[in-house]
Amino acid sequence: MFESGEEIEDKMHKFKYDIEKETGIPWKKKKSYRYLYTLACQKGVILRAFKRMKRGKSDRKDIQMVEEDLDGWVEKIQKIIQNTKPAGWKVENPELEFKPPKHNPVIIKEAGKTRVIYVPTMVELWIQHVIVLILEPIIQGSSYHHSYSSFPKRGSHRGMKAMKRWIQSGKGIRNFAQCDIRHFYDHAKYKFIRPKLLKRIKDALFMYLIDVCLTWFPDKLPLGFYLSQWLANFLLQELDFLIKCKLKIAHFIRYMDNFTMADDNKKKLHMAIVFIKQWLGKIRLKMKGDWQVFRFEYIKKNGRRTGREVSAMGWLFYRNRVIIRKHTLIHIARIARKLNKKKMEKKKYPLRLCKGFISLMGWITHSDTYEWYLMYIKPLISVRAVKRIISKMDKEANKNARMENRELLLTA
Repeated sequence: MFESGEEIEDKMHKFKYDIEKETGIPWKKKKSYRYLYTLACQKGVILRAFKRMKRGKSDRKDIQMVEEDLDGWVEKIQKIIQNTKPAGWKVENPELEFKPPKHNPVIIKEAGKTRVIYVPTMVELWIQHVIVLILEPIIQGSSYHHSYSSFPKRGSHRGMKAMKRWIQSGKGIRNFAQCDIRHFYDHAKYKFIRPKLLKRIKDALFMYLIDVCLTWFPDKLPLGFYLSQWLANFLLQELDFLIKCKLKIAHFIRYMDNFTMADDNKKKLHMAIVFIKQWLGKIRLKMKGDWQVFRFEYIKKNGRRTGREVSAMGWLFYRNRVIIRKHTLIHIARIARKLNKKKMEKKKYPLRLCKGFISLMGWITHSDTYEWYLMYIKPLISVRAVKRIISKMDKEANKNARMENRELLLTA
C-alpha cells in the first residue's frame, strides 16, 4: 500500500518545537499566523518558557525565588500578559500592565571588543521567552538552512560540517568572499523589522506585546535581550534567499551578521558584495570596510602553495584539514594551566572552570588539532578526571536540592 502525503510528512517531521510539544498540535507552515496572543496567555506555555529561561541560571536568586512558588508566579505572569493590551482595550486590572523599566547599559570587554549590554529583569526576560517560544517555529521554519548562530541545534559545529563537505566535494570553492555588518545590533532598527513581522503575524495583541518589550529601543536591538537575536535573524532572512536564489552563489553560509560565500566565478562574488551593500543600505545598515574576495588555498603543479585559508565561525578551513583560531587555543591552554595549578596546590577545582574547559574541548575533538592537544593539554590535565568531577559535583547539588525540597514540604 502507498503511504499518504500526511504520513510521509509526519515521518519527515522529526524535530518538534517546544510550543508544539506543549499544545500537542503539530505546527504547520502558513503564510500568516493568527491567535498567537491566546497561546501566550496559556499557563502551560508560560511554564514551558520558564523552564527554558532557567537553563544555566539555577544559581540566580530571582530564579530560586520563582521556583519556591512556581504556580503563583505562572499565574502572575499570565495576568501581566492578559492586562497588556493597546490603548482602547478593556482590561480587568490595568495596573498590572507590563511596563519595562529603562535600563542602564553595562559595558563589558570580550575577545578584544567592547560591548554594551542591557540586562533585562526576571519578569521581562520571562515574557521574552514566552514570545520567542511562539515565534521560534515561525522564524526558524522560514530561515535559510545554512544560517547559523542563535538557532537551536545550529551552532558553529554544524556550520563547520557543512563547509567541510563543500571543500571535500571540490566544486564551487575556487574563490571565497567574506563580509560583515558594521555594528549590526546597534543599527538594526525595529521599524524595519516590524513591517516584515506584520506580513506573517496577523495578531495585533501579540505584536503589541513585542512592541512593549522594545519600548526603550526604537533605533537598535539591545544586546542581552533574548528577543534581539531572533529578530536580528528574521531581519536578514530575505537577504539570505536573495543571495542564494537570485545571485545563484554556489555556496553561502551566514553566521549571524558574518557572510561567507564561495563560487568558481570571482566576478559573481564581487557582484554579490555590491548587492549586499545596496540591500543593507535600504534598512540603514552598513557593511564593514574589510570585506574581501580571495582565491582559496591550493598547490600549483610546481609544488608552490598559493591562495589562503578561510576563517569563518571560529574555524580555519584548509583543503585537507580544519583547525581552530589561535586565540581560542590560547584560551583553552590558559584554563588547562589554571586547573593544573589547582591540582598542584591540592585545591578543589571550580565547577564553572571545569564546565568551561569541557565545553571548549568540543572544539578540539571536532578539529584537526590533536597534536596540539598532546603537547599543551594532556601533560597538564586529564579530561576524563575533569568530567568525573563535574558529574560528582552535579550529583551533590541535585541531592542537596532534593533535601531542601523535602524540608519545605515537611514545613508546609
